[in-house]
Amino acid sequence: METQDISRVMNAYISNKEMLGGALIVRKKDEIIYQNKWGFQNLEHSRPIEFDTMYRLMSMSKCVTGVAVMKLIEEGKIRLDDKVSKYIPEFAGLPVCCDPRYISQNLKKRKMVWNVLTFRMDKVKTEPAKREITIRDLLSHASGLEQGWVGLLSFMKMKPEDKSLEERIRRYTSYILDFQPGTDTGYSPMAGFDILGYIVSLVSGKSFEEYLRKEVFAPLEMKDTTFFPNKEQEKRLVRLVKRKGNKLVDVTDTKEDTQEFLRHGAYRYEAGCGGLYGTITDYEHMARMLCSNGMYQGKQFLKPETVCLMHTEAQKQHLEPEPGFTWGLSVKIRQNPELSGSYAHKGTYGWSGAFGTHFFVCPDEKLEAVFMTNRSDLGGSGSYISEKVEELVFGS
Repeated sequence: METQDISRVMNAYISNKEMLGGALIVRKKDEIIYQNKWGFQNLEHSRPIEFDTMYRLMSMSKCVTGVAVMKLIEEGKIRLDDKVSKYIPEFAGLPVCCDPRYISQNLKKRKMVWNVLTFRMDKVKTEPAKREITIRDLLSHASGLEQGWVGLLSFMKMKPEDKSLEERIRRYTSYILDFQPGTDTGYSPMAGFDILGYIVSLVSGKSFEEYLRKEVFAPLEMKDTTFFPNKEQEKRLVRLVKRKGNKLVDVTDTKEDTQEFLRHGAYRYEAGCGGLYGTITDYEHMARMLCSNGMYQGKQFLKPETVCLMHTEAQKQHLEPEPGFTWGLSVKIRQNPELSGSYAHKGTYGWSGAFGTHFFVCPDEKLEAVFMTNRSDLGGSGSYISEKVEELVFGS
């Protein structure tokens, strides 16, 4: 890795109005081998990016939720193959879609608006589930919840009126599964990890936020990671931008800023799927722990076998969301980098956020990297900037 190449590429993104600002930390064998920051927190260029700048983590929150679940599994309070109905009985007996109208290849995206207007869940043809959803299914995106057209249309018709995490979860108990649990995969953007967060709160006897704060954030020194930033943290929160034409525009607090309703809307619940805010320094602490087989600052936070379980294939049946990739437990694994077109080494795992945040861990090289930026139209895990970061870190 040539460090000058990283700065050259990042500065070009800023000059070309593809990125307002960002930061990168790379650690190998427990030593930081590269860290840098570029650009600004706002379009007025009055606040430069710092290592304590706050970002919307979006779906990188899922890995934090996954770590919380794995900690409770270690303590024997949750089992990986427990049925979800053990904790939330209403999830027993959810029906499965068998309606040819909602099979992915039969439903065209261009008809989405009409489908949303006319969709009625009670008119969907269903069949009984062959087995119930498990904790493993939720962690590895194999539950069938919100993973196809029925789930997507149900979500799009859902009114944003839940005032608590519990209310949101109760709403999911009326869903129809898009496929038989454990037989298919894809991505569950909200339901799966919101349910996991709620189970953490039930098992621990604490709110999800309180559990994370005491059992995850405190021991990993993630002092700025939170669902609800305070006034001081708000001042350090980067503005959310979107690219229009050849310039960046500020879309903070607009409908593009999908996280804002969690803080300022009618309800404030802890969304384990994507509701966290934090700094690159905080998140790097968690990545360092994973890369060090569960060790952080000389203390064993998770057992090595627990971390290994997270980044090995989660389902007994081989399921690929994309060619060359498979899901671990809350992380995506590069099983075949050549097939996936990834520059990462085989076995590298991690995840991303919809607004451009990205992290990965390479066990073979004992290397981890965390990248932060916030732009609403980068495309999450498919972000070309995130892919470029991996290319630059791993080299040609």
